[in-house]
Formats: sequence, structure tokens, C-alpha cells
Amino acid sequence: MKKWMFGLLFLGLASLTFAQDRPKDDVRTVELEGVELTSPNYDYLAEVREPGVSPTIGKLELEVANFDLKESPMYNKIDKAYEVFFENHKGKIVAVYDENGKIISAFERFGDVMVPNTVRETVFQAYPDWNMNGNKYVVTYYRDKGAKKTYHFQLEKNNKKKNLKMTWERM
Repeated sequence: MKKWMFGLLFLGLASLTFAQDRPKDDVRTVELEGVELTSPNYDYLAEVREPGVSPTIGKLELEVANFDLKESPMYNKIDKAYEVFFENHKGKIVAVYDENGKIISAFERFGDVMVPNTVRETVFQAYPDWNMNGNKYVVTYYRDKGAKKTYHFQLEKNNKKKNLKMTWERM
């Protein structure tokens, strides 16, 4: 009975591994006419997204980039710019869209978010034995100027407080 069970188990595992080994010639590409898969606001996402940033921020930035202005009740084909507010429990983004739905500018402000490891390590190397009381993450984006990202930290050590600001821009 044991040999029979091991035999079935072996055959089951062998068939699974064979199914995953697919010849490269069997892959087919299908082109769909009239389907566009890129976001009109890919430039915005490429500028404001930062590796290691809080998932809460990333989700809201993705929502801003994927917002379809022309499906919104505020769209009237007359105005040249539309200001739209997005918010979650950690912060907000105010985005200005042109009449085609592309982001002209955006202002992001988040509080007490998960700080990327590289930023956190830089702060604690410069200020050893200090505790981080709170933080703010602010991003300003302009389509023609790029994004400016700033972290504001409040550090504390032995009842002393220090405010720290780290800014970087990508042009």
C-alpha cells in the first residue's frame, strides 16, 4: 500500500513539473487593435514613485494616475484645468489635470508614514541614539519641472527635540 501511495505522489508531482516546462516556440503574441494599455499619466508616476515608500502612498498615487477625468461629473469640455482632491487615512493629494486628463501639477502631503530603509538609515547614521517622533512626506510635482520630494522629521534625545528636513529632486 505504501509503494502505491508513493507512486501516485511521484506521478502527481512529476506531471506538475512537466506542465511548467513550456517550449519557447509555443508562446504567441496577440495584438489587440484599438486597445491602449499605458496610462496618460505615466510620467507623473515615474517622477513621484520612490522605491521603498509606504504602500499607502503608492496606492493613492496610482489612483491619481489612473483617474479618468472625462468620466468624472466635473468634466465639462469648457475648462482648461481641473483640480481634484484624493485622500486616505495617512494624507492627501491635490492634482490639477488639463482638459485631456493629463496631470499638470500635484501636491502630496502624508504624515507618519513608513519611511524607506535608505532614508531611515541615513537619518540614524547622522543622528545616532536619537528617536524619531514623527514624520511628514511632501511631494510637489510639475509636468515641466519634475518632482521635489521632502521628508520632515522630528527627532528627540534626552528631552531635546530637533527638526530635520531631507529634500531631493529629479529633473
